[in-house]
Amino acid sequence: MSRLQYPDAGPSIDSLQRDDVYTAVIDIGSGSARAVVMRVNTGGSVEIVAQQRVTLNLMSHLDGGGFLDATGIANTVGALEDFALVARGYGIKTIHAVATAALRESGNAQVITDAASDKFGIPLRIIEGAEEAAYCFLGAVHGLPVGRGLMADIGGGSAEIVSFADRTLQTAATLPLGSLRIANRFRLTDRPAPSDVSAAYEYVGGVLADAAIPALSGEGVLAGSGGSVRLLARLARSMEPYPVTRMHGYEIDAEALAALSQRLVESSCAQRAVMPGMNPERSPSIVGGAIVADALARHAGAAGILISGQGLREGLARNPGTLAAREQIRLPSVKSVRMAALTDLAQRFAPRYSWRGQRRAGLAGRIAAAAWDGRHRQLTESLQCAALLLDIGNAVDFYNRLNLAASIITSTDLPGFTHREAAQIAAILLVAERKKLPARFRKSRLLTGGDRRRIRQASAILQVADAVDRRLPPEYPADSIIVNPGSVDSGSVNPGEDGGDGCRLSIRTPAWSPAADAEAAGLWNRAFDAPIDIAAIDIGRGEL
Repeated sequence: MSRLQYPDAGPSIDSLQRDDVYTAVIDIGSGSARAVVMRVNTGGSVEIVAQQRVTLNLMSHLDGGGFLDATGIANTVGALEDFALVARGYGIKTIHAVATAALRESGNAQVITDAASDKFGIPLRIIEGAEEAAYCFLGAVHGLPVGRGLMADIGGGSAEIVSFADRTLQTAATLPLGSLRIANRFRLTDRPAPSDVSAAYEYVGGVLADAAIPALSGEGVLAGSGGSVRLLARLARSMEPYPVTRMHGYEIDAEALAALSQRLVESSCAQRAVMPGMNPERSPSIVGGAIVADALARHAGAAGILISGQGLREGLARNPGTLAAREQIRLPSVKSVRMAALTDLAQRFAPRYSWRGQRRAGLAGRIAAAAWDGRHRQLTESLQCAALLLDIGNAVDFYNRLNLAASIITSTDLPGFTHREAAQIAAILLVAERKKLPARFRKSRLLTGGDRRRIRQASAILQVADAVDRRLPPEYPADSIIVNPGSVDSGSVNPGEDGGDGCRLSIRTPAWSPAADAEAAGLWNRAFDAPIDIAAIDIGRGEL
């Protein structure tokens, strides 16, 4: 039997310059420690290539005098050794490492920082609360489509709460409201007594009031990050039909959060451990995190919590320098984040087709404007995104490219986009592939009945735009195609009562074959109950 032969060695690590490609970030938190190997793309999106996590529960290893016990120290040093190996395995020479609340409060934390430096070459910084809050803000809010409000990162030992306006940090507070700290202090780990739960709510509310955490106003949003918040979101999401698998951008409303918190309070630790979406390691402490999140939402008058899939580590990767000394911390605009996210995703999966995606997106937008009489602008933007990203499935399998593209969009963090927008983009692609919207989309709160009808039309627009674009040579720009509502002969326009149904359309393009007419006509007629007229034109004449 023959055996596959592999080359003995590839290029050296130095020649690959992997240290310039990847960044290693280590976060020694109060509940767990993580090492993440990632790349920050040109547009600011983060691509994770490796991750290691170790549960430490350091808040439980602090004695009455504020010193870490031998087990806590040994476990942390052991985690650092493993993290260093992972980073070196990717050829990374510079590691950015920070430690937060538990080591801030430890009287013997230097034992760990010395071991990190002397044994593993890791410059571990114990950062103050203000700097931790700044990193959390940079990581968590960067990719959320919000301009003002509060950001809360609920960790194991503390909660960092930032107020921001115009995507600029205004104030920051570090409060003793970590999930482990609250769970341990008020005996919330296993079916807590009602009096302990009431005392925990009262304490959290008092801390928030004393810290002068403001209530939300206007269009302010409460954004949440950290392990506890993301776990609560996973638990809530598992209780409803939901088409977007990524956590970043998920919204849990205040009523659902309160009901979930009550359910967790009334459950034993063993019952929590088997809940769909639960990380069993967190089942003892999640009640503490739920009470902090619920009390904060009530205090702020929030309609719910908008979840960020990122936080301190991503903030540190984007800005590895010291933040406390900076006078102003401002994030790029939502519009620029969205454009960068689309560019990064297209370049990551389909760099060879990016120019075609841009041309197709422009054409799809023009067809939609004509077909819908300028209405449905938000859905038109989702349509254009689908047209731009249609080819990313080619990176895996051309024959399943639309399904794959939809899967990538719903599972990959897409900075700057809401879950509703991601669901629309994916739904347009899936209908184009399957001719029917999957049940997880039809039953989701993200899409309404009106959305579903328009998505069928958007899918037809996408397929017509793709059919025209495929036949257009590369040297022709999108504006070489002429799109008009109504037939060429009559010039009639019949947009329907709500702008779209029954709309006739004419398209004149430099390259078209009559053999493609039947397919395009069928697509358009099924979606709009009207004819479409596509024909070739000699653009050199400058007229129809």
